[in-house]
Amino acid sequence: MAIISIPTSIGGVSIPGAALKGPLGKLFGNKNKVEILSYPRDLQSATRNHVVQFRINEVQPIGYEQGKSYGFPEIFKGVGNSAENIKDAALEGFKGNDFLEKSIGAVGAVAEQTKIAFTQRKTRLVAGINLYMPDTLEFTSAASYNQTTLLEVASSVLESLHDKGAKGFRPINFAAGIAASTIAKAQTNAAKLGLASQGLALNPQQQLMFDGIDFRSFQMSFTFTPFSKDESTTVKNIVKMFKTHAAPRIVTGAAGMFFIPPSTFNLEFFFNGAENKNIGKVAECVIESIDVNYAPNGWSSHTDGSPVQTTMSISFKEIVLIDRELIESKGY
Repeated sequence: MAIISIPTSIGGVSIPGAALKGPLGKLFGNKNKVEILSYPRDLQSATRNHVVQFRINEVQPIGYEQGKSYGFPEIFKGVGNSAENIKDAALEGFKGNDFLEKSIGAVGAVAEQTKIAFTQRKTRLVAGINLYMPDTLEFTSAASYNQTTLLEVASSVLESLHDKGAKGFRPINFAAGIAASTIAKAQTNAAKLGLASQGLALNPQQQLMFDGIDFRSFQMSFTFTPFSKDESTTVKNIVKMFKTHAAPRIVTGAAGMFFIPPSTFNLEFFFNGAENKNIGKVAECVIESIDVNYAPNGWSSHTDGSPVQTTMSISFKEIVLIDRELIESKGY
């Protein structure tokens, strides 16, 4: 009995229907009819059963029409209202009497209004890329800490009390001024020299204060060695697609003063056609940089001039802050 082999791709581009049960199934059959590019030709085979899927989302500015020329009045329509809302939110937060309560309330109110103002964007799925799992896959999570000393904190508090005292509380003003002056003198070189003569040194009581977390970043590197002319074309299109969607668009009109931000990316890792839950999830992200090398081992080309080998390194950064809840419950 003859064995008939049905190809799942032609020239590195997967065929709809043949991959509906695999990683491409999420992209094929959608109403957007997005373009799909895949490399290498044996992706999803027994030897290439690990797949990285990139879904590309193009930013769609609200009220913007492609090809239409825009001036300053149209661009800034609604921006003034957002700014007014933020200002009103700040004033609303200061209705309390306690200084700290007012400050925190104002910051929270402004943050909420700012979130509303700056997240008014829509995206549209426009393309997909499926690649083999790279040899290295490194993720970086970082937190910010600020180093301070108790003397600096005390000095700052006393200066604040001194300022308040100057507005009518003379006893507080006097005491705070003396204390702040004493702390300042204790940190002078003369004071330190005096302590040193007694075999002592000032302990600044250093403290490490948590400031916040950073957006996670990660890097991926791919090596493309096209098998045929068609696959070489696919590689060229893949590189071009990444570069295209990592770049912004310039809004026509208004002397080109405005950008439409670059596209965002959703990444998923698959193993044997199913999501690989052994790798942490990745939130929606953007491309920070792309490094393309058309001659990693010295220049060499095919008869049509296309490079024999191309390497591409991409640095991504997530646009969502990942906290403990997302890690524990969602697997990020």
